[in-house]
Amino acid sequence: MAEAKQAVLAGRKLFIAIPAYDGKINIKLAYNIAALMPKAMQFGVAVNMGDVSGCSIITMARNQLVHEFLKSDATELLFIDSDVIATPDDILRLMAQSGGKDITAGMYPRRAKDRNFFADLYFDENEDLEFDGSLMRLKRVGTGFMLIQRHVLETMVVAHPEWFYNFKGEDICGVFDFKIVDDHYLGEDYLFCDRAREHGFKIYADVDLSLPHVGTDTFENNFREEVVIPLLEAIRKTKLKVANG
Repeated sequence: MAEAKQAVLAGRKLFIAIPAYDGKINIKLAYNIAALMPKAMQFGVAVNMGDVSGCSIITMARNQLVHEFLKSDATELLFIDSDVIATPDDILRLMAQSGGKDITAGMYPRRAKDRNFFADLYFDENEDLEFDGSLMRLKRVGTGFMLIQRHVLETMVVAHPEWFYNFKGEDICGVFDFKIVDDHYLGEDYLFCDRAREHGFKIYADVDLSLPHVGTDTFENNFREEVVIPLLEAIRKTKLKVANG
């Protein structure tokens, strides 16, 4: 298994992007990033780091990180929010799972009492899920633990010169933005997903990657157990009812 993972990961160059408004990240995440470095080297993965501190506008922070990524030779960009706790195994698993996929993500609950997940499910023309038992296709997902392949961002940047703005003497592409859609406020993560899908890119989530989301409390939920299994059972019952008349 380790040999197979190494074959999938070897030669890849990861750019980890952490937007941190106050310049701080959770101590557990800091330890985990440090622990990732020697482990990544064992699998032949080069790791670069990027962070933006002191920017209160999350769209601008994410866009600056995308800009830095595109100036590098990294093959993929991994957003990790400063309050999402990802382990080295989480990061390497997501990379291994992402082979041939445009965008892949891990799940984490909202920092709220409902502890819902940031995700909109994708259903095909037959109202079926696209799910292989591990990766589930989504319409939208949060960017707090999202892996984006280089070709996705390069395509969007080239296709949209109207998104560019000047920041400190550099032309930055606003691939992340806010928007009002059908009288609803759309956050930067969901709008990015919509824009990516408009270019034909597909978004997947590893349903077994459920990460803690840390605030005054630590919010930990299991996406497979709490969302995927009840959903599949509901779909099974609906189809059984239709089949039986």
